[in-house]
Amino acid sequence: MPRLALFDLDDTLISSKGAFIAWIEQVVAEHGVGGDALGFLEKEHVYWTGSPDDAFRGVADYFGLSADPAELMRDYRLRMVDLLVTYPGVAEGLEALRDAGWRIGIVTNGYGDFQNTKIDAVGLRAYVDVVCVSDVEGTWKPESKIFELASDRAGAPLEGGWMVGDSLGADIAGGNGVGMHTAWLHHGRPLPSALAGDPQPEHVIEHTAEAFDLILGRP
Repeated sequence: MPRLALFDLDDTLISSKGAFIAWIEQVVAEHGVGGDALGFLEKEHVYWTGSPDDAFRGVADYFGLSADPAELMRDYRLRMVDLLVTYPGVAEGLEALRDAGWRIGIVTNGYGDFQNTKIDAVGLRAYVDVVCVSDVEGTWKPESKIFELASDRAGAPLEGGWMVGDSLGADIAGGNGVGMHTAWLHHGRPLPSALAGDPQPEHVIEHTAEAFDLILGRP
């Protein structure tokens, strides 16, 4: 029976936050306004908590741009294909998993057109067996259904598999809930205490590449 490795997309396999910051920096420079892109993300949180409409409306309001949010969204979609990159070691790690007989899936919360454009922009589709996008599937992490869909389509069980991601509430809670091993990409954030009710990962990693060593049992 093949084994299953599932990965979150944004800021796990690809640097989506980095691409969004780069785009904001380009746009504010072109409009001749100042502002700190990273500061915007840290203050507003719209990038990872809201809808695309909320995110681009937030950009326009925060930086005082006259552009319509829908226009900004179209501009980002055009530019992001050149701004997105996978994290170091991702392609090599996915190839190693495939060579070792693992079935590989991407399970991502987001909107179908955005997420599929990102996946194709960096060529990830060639490395995976299944992609489940929450908006398309009608179920969002941490709900068990999206993990079960990935398992069924990959032809590999959830039990004994892995879920790797940067969100405790979505990736780790979801993976724990369906009996998978879990690895949390911390991005410099401390792990909250279990006493606070936060989901606890089996492993905490600094870089995505570390996950492949864990999954493959490499020292």
